[in-house]
Amino acid sequence: MSHLRTLFVHHDPNSLPGVLGEAFARRGADLVEHQVCRTPLSPVGSPEFPDPTAFDAVVVLGSRWSVYDPACAHWVEPEQAMLRAADAAGVPVLGCCFGGQVLAAALGGTVAPTDHPETGWLEVGPLEVDGPDRGLVAPGPWLQWHGDAFTVPPGATELARTAAGPQAFVLRRNLGLQFHPEADRGVLEGWLVDDEHELVEAGIDPQPLLTDADRLGPEVGPLAHALVDRFLDDVARR
Repeated sequence: MSHLRTLFVHHDPNSLPGVLGEAFARRGADLVEHQVCRTPLSPVGSPEFPDPTAFDAVVVLGSRWSVYDPACAHWVEPEQAMLRAADAAGVPVLGCCFGGQVLAAALGGTVAPTDHPETGWLEVGPLEVDGPDRGLVAPGPWLQWHGDAFTVPPGATELARTAAGPQAFVLRRNLGLQFHPEADRGVLEGWLVDDEHELVEAGIDPQPLLTDADRLGPEVGPLAHALVDRFLDDVARR
């Protein structure tokens, strides 16, 4: 699969494609970026989404908001409809963190607060699965930054799990993740412009996240590229 027209859906003004953008570009993708919320720290967003059938793949990134937040319903519900249309048309979808949650909800799963919020570069606990999904998601480390968790949609295969809940699932041409394979130092610095106070209020020092991004970069970059390769070569071809 080459010369992919790939839609990247951003939910916050400080969202960047990061390592995923690099990985898709390496595979010959033309990135088309769609912004939902344009005002920092505001849940107000556009309910208008591109037609997913105009793309060869869709990547849905994270958000500071929750899928179940009533303040976001005016764009979350149309986004779920867009993802269901992509699924029905066989357009491959990769959802990351909030993106994995909204994908899970669109396909029949649920999203709720977890008793075990996760922040930091952590391993995700891949499960033993048979067939073509074996090894689809590597243990990590992957960046986690979430207080919600999804349930795996009916008919999906759960690929990884931590104490917080499922970390990855695959269903038809959809791959949902609870973590952030796009994350590098630049992505993190963008998030911290608006959300550093959340970490501080939770007693988390943001500086080690940046230090670890630098230290782990030579490891997590290839992991993200390998994940995109498996997504395009295996999941997207089903």
